[in-house]
Amino acid sequence: MKVSPVVTYSTGRVLVFLVVTGLLALLGFRSWALVLIALPLSMPLSYVVLRRPRRAFAEHLRRRSQERGELRSKLEGDVPPP
Repeated sequence: MKVSPVVTYSTGRVLVFLVVTGLLALLGFRSWALVLIALPLSMPLSYVVLRRPRRAFAEHLRRRSQERGELRSKLEGDVPPP
């Protein structure tokens, strides 16, 4: 069974956030300060670390959008059936 790129990318984002949060907790940050610092730090880090899953996710969205557009055209009668 193949895992969806949506699940892979989303899970990766959460894991990066949790790792950054854990590291900051080890440094002594607590409570809201921990979350408020971890969130902006994890965003650019996940941009770099999750490059491949992000591209697969974007390609998945592009492909689904194209398929929906083709189906919509067929249903509206713009494109003759093959």
